[in-house]
Order: sequence, then C-alpha cells, then structure tokens
Amino acid sequence: MMRFNLLLFLFLPSLLLAQIKSYTVETIPNQKLINNSYVSNPETILNAATVYQIDTLLSSLENKTSVQVAVVAVNSIGEEDIFDFTQNLFNSWGIGNKENDNGLLLLLVKDQRTIRFHTGSGIEGVLTDVICKRIQRDYMVPEFKNDDYDAGMLAGIIQVQKILTDPTYAEELMKPDENDSSFYTGFVLFLLFFPAPILLGYCVIKAKGGNFSDAKKIKATPYPEMLMKKWNWAIIFIGIPVVIVVLYGISPMENPTPLCALTLYLYYLSTQFIKLWMMKKVINRLLLANKYYEIVEFLHKDQLYWLGVAIVFPFPLLIYFFYHLARKRLYRNHPRTCSVCKGRMRKLSERTEDQFLSKEQQMEETLRAIDYDVWQCESCAATEEWMYTNRRSKYSNCPDCNTKAYYLEGKNTIVRASYSASGKGEQKNLCKFCGHTKKTIYTIPMLVVSTSSDDSSSSGSSSSSSGSWGGGSSSGGGASSSW
Repeated sequence: MMRFNLLLFLFLPSLLLAQIKSYTVETIPNQKLINNSYVSNPETILNAATVYQIDTLLSSLENKTSVQVAVVAVNSIGEEDIFDFTQNLFNSWGIGNKENDNGLLLLLVKDQRTIRFHTGSGIEGVLTDVICKRIQRDYMVPEFKNDDYDAGMLAGIIQVQKILTDPTYAEELMKPDENDSSFYTGFVLFLLFFPAPILLGYCVIKAKGGNFSDAKKIKATPYPEMLMKKWNWAIIFIGIPVVIVVLYGISPMENPTPLCALTLYLYYLSTQFIKLWMMKKVINRLLLANKYYEIVEFLHKDQLYWLGVAIVFPFPLLIYFFYHLARKRLYRNHPRTCSVCKGRMRKLSERTEDQFLSKEQQMEETLRAIDYDVWQCESCAATEEWMYTNRRSKYSNCPDCNTKAYYLEGKNTIVRASYSASGKGEQKNLCKFCGHTKKTIYTIPMLVVSTSSDDSSSSGSSSSSSGSWGGGSSSGGGASSSW
C-alpha cells in the first residue's frame, strides 16, 4: 500500500497535467452558433454571472455600433503561438461585419498567462494597438495577477465598450503618464541615433572604399571635394549626435521632447550647409577652368535631392532650391571662350541652332529627349555643341541608328492567362527616327485563385439575434500582455 501511495505521489503531477486539455481552433466551441453567446468559456474559467454580464454588454455594443466582440477563455492551446492562434480563430469564425471588418477577439490562455486582443481593420483606427496594450496593462493584468479572471476580463471589456461607443474616451486613455516616460525616452533616443549610422554608412559607400580611409587613398572621383576624412566623419556623425543626447539628458524641462526635435532639426540642417560648402569648392574649381558645362551637370545631378531637402527643411532651403535652379540656368548661359581662336562665343537661338544640328539631333530635341545648345564664335564662326539629356524621358538610344528616339509603343495579349496555364504577350518597340521596330514575346503569369472564402459569411448578418458572426476578418492588429 505504501508503495502504491509513493507511485501515486510521483505520478500525480503528470496525471494532473494530462487532464489539461489543449484546444485547437477547430475544437474551441463557437458559442455564437450554439446559444448566441459572445463568450466561449468551455472550462468555466469565468463564472456564469460574469458571462451573463459580458453578454449583456456586448449585445448592447453590437446593437449600437454593429461591432462584434468575441471572448474566449481556455486553460491551454498547447505549443501554439498565441498570435497565430488568435488570427486563425478570428478569421475562422468571421468575427465582425464582412463589409467593415469591425470585429474584436479577446483570448485568455491561462497556462501561457497571456491575454490577447485581435482587431479587425475596421476598428484599428479607434482601438489602436497602443490602446489595446494600455487597457490590458492598466485594467486587466493587475486582476489576472491575483487570479481574479472575472474582474480582469470584465474591466477590460468595459473599457473596450466605452471606447467603441465614445471614441473621445480613447483620447483620455492615451494621455501619457509616468509609466510611459521610458517609452518616450527610448523613442527620442531612437530618433537621435538611428539616422546617424545611415548617414555615416552613406558617406562610406560614397567613398568607394567601404572603410574609413583618408580621401587621398580613395579611388579617383570627378568631385574629390565632396569626400570626407576620418575626423570629419567623427565630428559630424558621432560628435554632434552625442552632444544632442547629452543636452537631452541634462535638460531641466519636464518634457524635453520639443527641444530634442528642434535640436535634431538644426543638426540635419547643419549637415546640409556642410554639403553646400563642399559643393561650393567643386564649383569654384570648375569655374577656374571655365568648365561651365561640367558645373551645370554637377548641379543637375543633385536637383531632385535638393527638392526633397527643401520639402523637409522649407526654411531656409526652399529659398536655396530656387537659387539652385537659377544658378544652373546662369552657368548654362554663361559666356564662353572659343577653343580655336580664344574669341568670344554667343549662344544661338533655338531656331538658328537647327542649321548646325543633324536630323537625328533635331528629332531628339523635338521629342524632348535631349536639349542641345549651340555656341558660335563671333570671330572665327567655329561652333560647339553641348548636350543636356532629359533623365525623365521615356526614350532610349535606338539599337539601329543610335538616336535617342526609341520607345515602347505598346503591348498586346496573344494568349490570355488562365487559372491552369500562363499566357503570352507581345511588346513592340519603335524608333521614331529610323522606324526600326522590335517585337518581343513575354510570358503573362498564370492567374491565382483567391485564398479568401465566403463560407464563414454565408449568413451575411451581424445582428445579435442572428446567432452567427458577420463574416469579418483581421489583418493582425491588436496587442498581447503577459503576467
């Protein structure tokens, strides 16, 4: 008898664990279909009075807003990941209205000591991931830690009901408190430090070497003035961010975030002035050599970059952007010296210059693929042509005549794709100057059957009296908390 008791004592924990049933998506009872309840509580983790209160709250919520909320409380889902499990259960049941995807699933798993909120896309704007986390942290987890699942679940659902019936309540809930200070600190530090390594890496890549080499050791570049040495990198991309962080740390302000944002703005603005200073050195060198064409190409290369910078830093770089365009035009029209007799050259008008351009060049100008400037010496009548390519042009060089007049004329389907076989199409390219044509056959991918199913939404109703869910789905919004 004593031996039997000893064996029972040794194996009792294993026997008790074996009694804990692990649920799957298929085995969790869908109470909405059984008795029109919003709560699936197969192991009576929640008492009957709590289930009745929850059903009353959620029925009223659905009647007022059409939002459907399902509550599931189980001891175990085995080794399943709670996010994947909740996502599959949500879409399997079809919680929420099919047209609005306004469903919410609350899943409590005791052995994982985790509560999961899973939202449909239609309510993510009101019941955001951060709000879900705040409800769990402030109203549910404290009760769950005391093993009071009834109070915790009811408190969380009451908060959900308040937010969904009065979205302004969410603003009150989202007011920052002392517990959130670490979040804002981390967020600001992230903003301060994250861009610096990217800019540093960009400089390294631009240096063509991938290492912190001195500029004199880097491969040849037409603009060596745009390169930096090690101490430049250290000051700009390490020193300045460190100073900003130190200022943030010693700030006596209760909320130094605006100060950090202003400092960060000024920091990045200063990096743009450094770039302008480096650009000025390039332009000065080219000016000494009278290389006006090279200056225009240099300025044109960064034109889109400065447009983006002007949008981010409108004051004062929006003013600079227009100056950048005006300066590029100025250097393009700057008087030239004849390379033959050193006489003065003048730029010919668009109409006059055509007599010095070939038919191919005239076609390229007509198509706005290339813009040519023709300069003629006033003394010896020698001419020079300068070519400015339109980088946004749809035309490319023709493989037959090399004129920049080659483009995609169109595509047409030869064999339509189906769900069982791919199709074929024909692409036609044409040169507008010489008429050269090239036809290319390409494959059209096979059609793919949609994985979405309407089975769960056959009832088409989200009414609380229908005894079914509304056919909604979730894209994965929500939050989880453990204790």
